[in-house]
Amino acid sequence: MTSTGTGEARLARLLDPDPQDWRGPLDRRYAVVEEVLAGKRPAVIYPAGRVGRAAAGRLRAAGASIVALGDGNASLRGSAVDGLPVLSPSEIAADHRDDVVLVATTLFDSAITADLRERGCEHVVPVGYVNLRLRDYFPFREYDGMFEAITAPANRAAITQAFSLLADEESRAVLEGKLAYHLEFDKQRLLDIKSERTIYFDDTVYALGSDEVVADGGAFVGDTLEAFLEICCGRYRGYFGFEPDPASYARLAAVAESDPSRITAVPAGLSDRTSSARLLSTQGVDSRVLASDEPGGEDIELVSLDEYFDGRDAPTLIKMDVEGAEAAALTGARGLLEHARPKLAISAYHYPTDVWTLPLLINELLPDSRIFLRHYTDEVDDTVCYAIPGTA
Repeated sequence: MTSTGTGEARLARLLDPDPQDWRGPLDRRYAVVEEVLAGKRPAVIYPAGRVGRAAAGRLRAAGASIVALGDGNASLRGSAVDGLPVLSPSEIAADHRDDVVLVATTLFDSAITADLRERGCEHVVPVGYVNLRLRDYFPFREYDGMFEAITAPANRAAITQAFSLLADEESRAVLEGKLAYHLEFDKQRLLDIKSERTIYFDDTVYALGSDEVVADGGAFVGDTLEAFLEICCGRYRGYFGFEPDPASYARLAAVAESDPSRITAVPAGLSDRTSSARLLSTQGVDSRVLASDEPGGEDIELVSLDEYFDGRDAPTLIKMDVEGAEAAALTGARGLLEHARPKLAISAYHYPTDVWTLPLLINELLPDSRIFLRHYTDEVDDTVCYAIPGTA
């Protein structure tokens, strides 16, 4: 697809074609997947993580020829998982160059695919198509259902409306690029929109004031806090970091000790109301709140920003990266958004449709604001929706 023409025309070129016009070329490009499913061609699943291991077992039970797991972790060399050897990239290239490699990670898809192809592996299937064709085996929230959502006529009005809300050409290019990527799985689409600015504090969107009060939802280990402290050079009024994962919270609290009079670490997640939930902790960036019908997890507290800041200075900037709970957390800040009208920096990638549903929600909750999209990685993650109220 060409990128020339007006934004509206480029968007139409993505939304107008019959879904099969997009799907047909993908299925032909990765036709080897059908051979794997029929047991006619061996495959390696890479990496040997939780999703890959589970998929290997289920695919083998269904008759697919899964012969190994792959992983770049040196500590796994020579090991086996569920009867499958764990192979290094060099071993895959030496012994399985003509076999199929199914990539089973959203975080390192580009690096794995590029590395194996450089080693001569010709049949590396990227995670986007793996999810599209084999979603029951490889469920990834950041991809699930996006191809169907983009091509569904019922969603066209919402996508077009969100596009019309975006405040600059870069934002419109980000929306187009994300949609095009999910239709083609061409990583160049993401590279074309990747920003090298600082995520959440992007100076092409807004400048920090000298008197900011920041509410950081999903503060993790304090990485966003550390970036803020470096940028603001000590000029701020307050910082509240919300993190429900106990392991991450401990590290956040340690960073907060650098300025305890102004920085508050809060051991809670964000939602639409103050309540409790259960957290599946991975001690990493993908810890998440479990649904009511999911087993396990540990009890955590959830708070709404409206309730938490009742009686406290209202935030001037709200950042959220809360693993798919952004819509609920924004709803829980409805009063703050109406009365304090803070700037927003909201992750818009945990569900792929976030790139249009969150701008629409933010426009409803914070009307008359300028809305921007920016994207910061080679993968589908780290797309951010910003809202700047008034003429700030």
